[in-house]
Amino acid sequence: MKDLTYLLPCRIETDDRLRNVVTSVSYILKNFPDAKVLIKEVDTKSNFIEYALPQIKKYVGDIGQLKHSFEKSDEKFFHKTRILNDLCVEADTPIIYNHDVDVVLPKNSHELAYQGITQEGSDAVYPFGCGIYQWAVTYSDELLDKFLSSHDGTDFDLSVLDSSKQRIPSSIGWGQMITKAAQVSAGMWNEEFISWGAEDCEFYYRLNLFGFKVGRVIDDIYHFEHGRTFNSHYHNPKFQDNDRLWNWIRTQSKDSLTQYYSKLDYIKRRGEELNASL
Repeated sequence: MKDLTYLLPCRIETDDRLRNVVTSVSYILKNFPDAKVLIKEVDTKSNFIEYALPQIKKYVGDIGQLKHSFEKSDEKFFHKTRILNDLCVEADTPIIYNHDVDVVLPKNSHELAYQGITQEGSDAVYPFGCGIYQWAVTYSDELLDKFLSSHDGTDFDLSVLDSSKQRIPSSIGWGQMITKAAQVSAGMWNEEFISWGAEDCEFYYRLNLFGFKVGRVIDDIYHFEHGRTFNSHYHNPKFQDNDRLWNWIRTQSKDSLTQYYSKLDYIKRRGEELNASL
């Protein structure tokens, strides 16, 4: 999968988020050595370089396809949509995967999503089922080591997580594999959504409303639980603003949303960066 780049926005604000970043990045690097991995970290200092990277090197070894960039910022709100767009601009492959740092999926789900795009004509594929397909995993340093040490040369042993997982609902968060052309022509991620709340719903809705072919892989997703800061909780001060915007967007027609997106400042800026018409 040399024409695929994984895009991971990153801020490591807790010990459990550190474990999750080490796990998801190691899992991708080990399972898909031909793909590229771009990580953009926005924080007051680079916890990824200091704490995550040494552990990733321990479990993976060669990390040649990994590129990490750091943006120093005192901004308390993690602007995920902007960072995903930064990474999309940087990516130089025709297929990208907007990937949450707190999840892993069966290796086969990645491969089926890739086939959905390259062989079946999908513009985007969500590689997990909608329904009761999420395994919520209570994670620890000991379980991390056991899981990341379970690679047998072909795959990791997901059954290692069995004793610490429970079923809860899944829907449209956590990311998707998508062609870069589709993401750009759809208007990329709406940067009016700041911090956490509704940005995933809106992106999925817009892809479908604008007529892109969106596929699914019906299989499990493993979400490693983590402490909820305001950037990942309903108490987020931006959540209500995001919710109001989402509730407005989902009442609009395709023509109305086309006009709305044509007037957003970030659309013009990203178009200039990409030398493309959004």
